[in-house]
Amino acid sequence: MKDLYVSIIMSIYLIYMFLFFQTSVDFNFGAESPNGWWYEHLVGDERGLRICPFGRVAIFVLIFVMIIRHYIKFPKYCIEIIFLISIILSFMNYNAVAYLLPIWIYELIIKNI
Repeated sequence: MKDLYVSIIMSIYLIYMFLFFQTSVDFNFGAESPNGWWYEHLVGDERGLRICPFGRVAIFVLIFVMIIRHYIKFPKYCIEIIFLISIILSFMNYNAVAYLLPIWIYELIIKNI
């Protein structure tokens, strides 16, 4: 039951960071945003959301998996693949990497999935 509570807290953290957190800190290396409105995110030093619309929608898949795995038994490799996909996709925006880093550290190192 403790793991479910941790997953709920991490889900609340992810919702806040991906949907509401506004900052002027930009972890991206260039001043360019990917093409297409679906992948455009704020770059530069102005204050605002740093996650693109794709990231704001895709994070709900990760949140869903983090919660549902406590009710449905998934093979360990499935959860590992989902977290690997989240790592790969987040490298489109280094702000997403920074926001997801605590989740990955907990899941992959501390909890060891």
